[in-house]
Amino acid sequence: MNLGFYVHNTSNTPLNHKVYTVLNEALDAGLVSDASLFYDEVDFNPIDKKFGTFNSTDLWSFHGLLVVTHLNGLQMANNVVNDIDILYLYTKDDNNLMSLISGTKDAQVITLNEEDSNNFKRLTGRDSILLEEFSAEEIMKVTHERV
Repeated sequence: MNLGFYVHNTSNTPLNHKVYTVLNEALDAGLVSDASLFYDEVDFNPIDKKFGTFNSTDLWSFHGLLVVTHLNGLQMANNVVNDIDILYLYTKDDNNLMSLISGTKDAQVITLNEEDSNNFKRLTGRDSILLEEFSAEEIMKVTHERV
């Protein structure tokens, strides 16, 4: 299985640090055959990467499970016609209400903590899947439950 994340930029934010860790650990544990990070903007990040990093324009060549971390990226990923299973990772930083409501209408939404889960429910009236931990195993469980 291929696992990818789509982030706005590659800077050393707390969320990106978690994403890099998930991808590195998934490869180390042999949980995925390939891991990729797609981005809109490149920035310095000192974390060692065992996975490929690609501009978002390369999404057309990706097949597998893609976790999108920003609303603009969700819209772009939904336009890709490849065999991609898309999850949207909601965080409280996504505060564009209209984009949140319309962009996640047909998307499976995951959250990392109860505050984000409750906030997503309050804003959209829909439930998200609260991950027990931010790991490749937990993310893959979400997709297996949907199949």
